[in-house]
Amino acid sequence: MKADTSRSTFDPAKHFRQVFRQQGRVDLDADWNEQQDIHDHLRTATTAHLVGPAGGPAAAAAFALTTHGTGLSVSNGRYYVDGVLVECDGPSSGTDVWAQQDLPPNAPIIRLKDGNDVPGPTPPPGRYLVYLHVWDLHRTALEEEAVREVALGGPDSTTRVKTVWQVKLLQLGNLTDPVDCTVDTPEWQALTAASTGRMEARAEPAEETGGDPCIVPAGAGFRGVENQHYRIEIHRGGDAGEATFIWARDNASTAVTWVSGPDPKGAITVAGPGRDAVLGFTSGMWVELTDDKRELLGGRGKLVRLKEVIGNRLTLEDPTGIDIADFPLRPRVRRWEAAEQPVARPATGDGWVALESGVQVRFAAARYRTGDHWLIPARTHLADILWPRGSDGTTPLPQEPKGIRHRFAKLAVVTFDGTQWKDPHDCRELFPDLTQLVTLRAVSGDGQTVLPVAGSTPTLVEVPEPIVVGVSNGGLPVPGARVRFSVRPGEGRVAGAGDKTVVTTDGQGQATVSWELRLGVETQTLRAELLDAADRPTGLPAVFNASLLTAERTSYTPNNSCPDLAAAVTVQQAIDTLCRRPAGLPEQQGVHVTNVAGGGFDLLRNNATVALGSLSQKIVVDVDQSLDPDTVSRATCAVTVELPYPLTAQDQAAWGAEPAVKAAGFQTLTVEAAIATESSDTVITWQPTDMASTFLKKVLKRMRDLNMDPKVLARLVLKGSFIMSADRRLHLDGDTFLGAEAGSLDLHLPSGDDRRGGTFELWFWIKEG
Repeated sequence: MKADTSRSTFDPAKHFRQVFRQQGRVDLDADWNEQQDIHDHLRTATTAHLVGPAGGPAAAAAFALTTHGTGLSVSNGRYYVDGVLVECDGPSSGTDVWAQQDLPPNAPIIRLKDGNDVPGPTPPPGRYLVYLHVWDLHRTALEEEAVREVALGGPDSTTRVKTVWQVKLLQLGNLTDPVDCTVDTPEWQALTAASTGRMEARAEPAEETGGDPCIVPAGAGFRGVENQHYRIEIHRGGDAGEATFIWARDNASTAVTWVSGPDPKGAITVAGPGRDAVLGFTSGMWVELTDDKRELLGGRGKLVRLKEVIGNRLTLEDPTGIDIADFPLRPRVRRWEAAEQPVARPATGDGWVALESGVQVRFAAARYRTGDHWLIPARTHLADILWPRGSDGTTPLPQEPKGIRHRFAKLAVVTFDGTQWKDPHDCRELFPDLTQLVTLRAVSGDGQTVLPVAGSTPTLVEVPEPIVVGVSNGGLPVPGARVRFSVRPGEGRVAGAGDKTVVTTDGQGQATVSWELRLGVETQTLRAELLDAADRPTGLPAVFNASLLTAERTSYTPNNSCPDLAAAVTVQQAIDTLCRRPAGLPEQQGVHVTNVAGGGFDLLRNNATVALGSLSQKIVVDVDQSLDPDTVSRATCAVTVELPYPLTAQDQAAWGAEPAVKAAGFQTLTVEAAIATESSDTVITWQPTDMASTFLKKVLKRMRDLNMDPKVLARLVLKGSFIMSADRRLHLDGDTFLGAEAGSLDLHLPSGDDRRGGTFELWFWIKEG
């Protein structure tokens, strides 16, 4: 803020909370202002943590968007942005977006996708984000005459800080682009990005003297004869090298009202020449012509140089193109000490730029915004400036700008179809008052099922557990609150009384009732509502559901073992279907093995001994129904053999075995074979490959050479859980059992025990031959 201040001492990093005055001490403006800054920092930080980045009270939130043809308006009320209170107190009908209090008429407040800013109300068709732009605007007696106390002659005493807000629009896309409040486009990021500018300052360091104490260095430190409060401000924003800055003493607080002109001689008339000869205007000085319009639009004033100053008449060196009519809102003239200079590091002097009297500044390579500024107190007593320094006490530290801080909040997404605004979608965040945080919630009792008693005389049955709700305020229980429980007429009753009752919460903030369901109504609902002092429901209700446990309401999943139950989806339907079955129908049906034979024998009996040559001609398995060929494969049909171990010379050598006459154990080997279904898919054939037969022949010979009994145990296995009928409704029922004859190990065929699935297994011996 451009005020006549000695310095700005507030530093949030120091965590000061209060400033205390002491008796008999000097009263300084900096102390008063620091206390105000501390208070503002604490208030905005606390509010921001409670509310969040942006939010408004649900009962009185401002900036609700309304569309009406080509018009847009926002509602009155309050809203918080980064902890700052923003108040909209326009007409009761709302504030017209195209005629806002803090926006000049026909201001370009709509930013298009191409980066151009245009006024409303009819931009190109598309989807637009309506947002709130908030920042602080400094007001002195020059802009706000009412701050002067006329009883004392109207002195210029204190200044003010005003919260400025503007509702603006940003184009997000065309009419078909899917955009909403979560939008985070590059345009929005660029709009809301803070300045990255950094600056450091110092008093000119002393030249090296070679260590000679008799030599006094010349031109070192701050050489001004008066204390100063320098202001360095970005005039034209942009990247370093493109941006420019200007500077002034006394925080650029010397400003006067521009009354008229320029006249034909290039002179303008101002309200006064300044406070005195030092804080006034002189020939050769640079001044800025500006007004409220430029400040409200974030622009910069016109810099001109004074040719001559006589009283209240300031003659401009070049008045070309200057007209007071272009400065319609409180035109004024502000003094600066120098013309625009580039924000860039010169090739010499380590990048330091000299201002005056030994004061130097240096800018970082960053992006700067118009209005970014830094303040440098300079003190003659110290022959130095006051600036943050590193741990060595001399190295200046780069600092962020003191301002201006711009704050943004999304309000709505709206569509302009070329003729009218429509379809506003509210983006605001709302919160209830602390006294309105009383909530009702379900504690227990929801989702119960009740088993009705068949043939019982009562028509009501009580749920096993009571219904409990809780009332709290910000997490604390609320005793004495009144809760109404109700059911639909004819469905049951609560508290043994009727279809509704009111219960007062206990010391734990809970209300409890019993609930009885009416037989014949499968699903029933109980509703709990919090009542206010006038017995009106407030807030959201808690809803409980319960149901009668019946077979008709219990799901049933059909399976392939019961074809006649395939259409049943409930237990009741399945039971009804079972009741219609003819008497004596087997519990389960399946495919059965009826015979096992081979090329050299008609019947392959369990525990039989088979010559390898006969086995090579194939094994044939007959079943009583057609099979799905895809379910018959090496994975589901196999012959395995048990080979003695150790058998090879290498294995015997490895384990130090004597010439074997008896195996130490057996290794199971699945025999490679060709497997297929034949004869309308009712026959499974298994035939070993030539390589498998040759291998088994060598194994049997090796066993004979080792004086072993030259035969191996083989098993034929059919996996009934995976072999299915052609229609995929039945599994192979392969379970087999020994016959009843004493001394016989033969199997009883056909297979099956009338249960779903079952693995078929038959063992036999393979010998040489």
